[in-house]
Amino acid sequence: MKVLKIAAGVLAAASIFAGCSKNQAANVPSGEVAAGPVEYTEADLVWFDDFNGSKLDTKSWNYEFHEPGWVNNELQSYDDSAENTYVKDGYLVIQPIKKVSDDGTVSYTSGRVNTQGKHAFTYGRFEARLKVPSGQGYLPAFWMMPDDESFYGQWPKCGEIDIMEVLGHQTDTLYGTLHFGEPHSQDQGTYTLSSGNFSDEFHVFALEWDPGEIRLYCDGIKYKTINDWYTKRPGFGEVTYPAPFDQPFYMIFNVAVGGNWPGYPDATTPFDERAQMVVDYVKVYQKKYYNDDVKKPAKAAVLDSAAGNMIVEDKDKWIFLNAQGGDGKLEVNNGNLDIYSVSDGPVEYAVQVVQGPVPMIKGNIYRYSFDASADEERTIISTVSAPERGWIRYFPDTKVTVTPTTQHFSWDFTMTDDSDAEARLEYNLGSQGSLATVHISNICLEKIGVADLDKGGLGLLPDGNFVHNGQFQEGEGRLENWDIENNAGAEISVTNTKGVRELKVSTPKSDVENDAVTVSQKNLSLPGGKELVLAFDAHASKTCYIGVALADFEKTVKLGKKTAHYEFAYSAELPIKATLLFKAAVSGADVYIDNVVVKENSILLNGGFDSGLAGWELYSHENADSEAQAANNAAIVSINKTGNMDWMVQLKQSNILLEKGKKYRVKVGAKSDIDRKIMWALQRDGSGDDNWIPYSGTLVLDVSSSSQVFEHTFSMDYATDPNVIFTISMGAVDGKQIDSPHRVIIESVSLEEIK
Repeated sequence: MKVLKIAAGVLAAASIFAGCSKNQAANVPSGEVAAGPVEYTEADLVWFDDFNGSKLDTKSWNYEFHEPGWVNNELQSYDDSAENTYVKDGYLVIQPIKKVSDDGTVSYTSGRVNTQGKHAFTYGRFEARLKVPSGQGYLPAFWMMPDDESFYGQWPKCGEIDIMEVLGHQTDTLYGTLHFGEPHSQDQGTYTLSSGNFSDEFHVFALEWDPGEIRLYCDGIKYKTINDWYTKRPGFGEVTYPAPFDQPFYMIFNVAVGGNWPGYPDATTPFDERAQMVVDYVKVYQKKYYNDDVKKPAKAAVLDSAAGNMIVEDKDKWIFLNAQGGDGKLEVNNGNLDIYSVSDGPVEYAVQVVQGPVPMIKGNIYRYSFDASADEERTIISTVSAPERGWIRYFPDTKVTVTPTTQHFSWDFTMTDDSDAEARLEYNLGSQGSLATVHISNICLEKIGVADLDKGGLGLLPDGNFVHNGQFQEGEGRLENWDIENNAGAEISVTNTKGVRELKVSTPKSDVENDAVTVSQKNLSLPGGKELVLAFDAHASKTCYIGVALADFEKTVKLGKKTAHYEFAYSAELPIKATLLFKAAVSGADVYIDNVVVKENSILLNGGFDSGLAGWELYSHENADSEAQAANNAAIVSINKTGNMDWMVQLKQSNILLEKGKKYRVKVGAKSDIDRKIMWALQRDGSGDDNWIPYSGTLVLDVSSSSQVFEHTFSMDYATDPNVIFTISMGAVDGKQIDSPHRVIIESVSLEEIK
């Protein structure tokens, strides 16, 4: 069951609305005025703040506190300093400040405030009138994030709405953006003033958000409409549209200093009143009712390639790219590539040759091959990547050694991701310690067959669950992977009231048996020799009984009006394909079922990594560069750079139960290519309120090339928590940032109760 926190808007008195706007790519004079919003009127106003008090209203706003480098490699720290954030003369002012210490150290502070937990809304019009700062390195923003970021998962799965971003060195251009995924995707609109700028005058920035459509406005004229987005976790099904933009979002104002996008302050950057973001008001409008039973716009099917080579010999189809100081050139003759390097740069893609788009079809089996040599022995890296899907790999980064003697390379691989018309083939020569010229010929990428991706049954999900869509929020009607047999005239649906999503079986009054309505999931691939637990939550409109069966296990369950949790142990001697079945017909009653799970019966799942990375998830922050895979019953985390904080690379497992008063023993077996520190903790899930208490304490481990097992015992001195996160942090532990490639190997993890 997914339950959203709903923060109701407070009905406010009507106030005067003014606005104007323009269509994307059109140039409209900044003073031109249009009529007010078509979709919303002052009668729809539900909350506003015009900042007419003497200080910021902390009943509506929170100050945020963050250290420099927290996101986007930004320079500022955020706090509640009255120098950085204050209310004056009817305006909210956010003022970045530059500080120089006696030893010459430069630091920056700024302000960031939000309405999380106080004012959050699902759908509506969100509007602010403001001026932005001017100066190299500034990035002011008026934007929105989910009130409960854990509902769909960490960013970008949770979604992000940027209503207004303006670069401080380009204050005539506005950016409005939706972020979603995973893999991370975005859709962005821009608006450029024909005269004036967003720094010298106030402008009105707004978003109108309906189920299935988001519209962006500047000064009242629409410049961007977005209706195509998605959210999913890798290895899971896509959540039913319009997720993630169907949950309460709160509002944020801030000014960042420096970072990946705006660049960094220079000698021209002012830190006086020109650095201020000044907000006149913020308003929220809402209709009384929204129908979110909407369909995702249909996309054109990705066309399968004709038989033969998908790579085109035409020299204009090959593109030479360089980045971060890499340099060189490409010559193409009859499809043969000669790649010359002048500087190889600090990253693999610093010298790069690509061809795309190349359509990749889910389920196709491909053979990729080429011949290659080099003037001197060296390495190159090739891959098939997804530029439009967060650069995930369809054919993994593969490093080969090329020599003056031409060699033939060939691989077969299956496309298991969703079809993609925009894939591309890459050769990466950067950061390989060589400038030797590379010669590549006979490049071929061809379809050689079609795989039956379903023949193995429903496999184990990344969270360790054998049941797919056990929370009833994926696919058509949120019932993907479930089969329904209805011989009782029942109404079968999935609820979606205030974010509560449960399977609902409403059976009319009649003389029926439980099995007149069955809800089943077939072909579950269950292992042999392990004890499993079948668990679910259920309740009904009246006291009644339903049936549940898994393979040869059957049970009758008594339901009450209050939701109860049910668990049953099950095991099979040999691996089997099993059916999970609910018999849910009850005369004249509504039956509700949710959170259906079949998992290994242990506190911690897959601690020996014999089921790959099932149960585990790698978090890699944008400031870091890492990926994880399982091999030889171990988790291998390959790290190119750690980022500047310990949590920026984490292998983690969620939803672990720790019970108050019990004692636990943890063992972690680990090693690393280099001597370094890693850190682990069993901690509270603080994604909703930033409270990440480490129940176990925080343990720093010194790892080396020799395998070691680290052991720790602790007592759970806090209230019982079923949503504990086990984190193994491999970022900048103890403040040590590492930018050289290395691997951390987690060989085993165990968590057991000490009787």
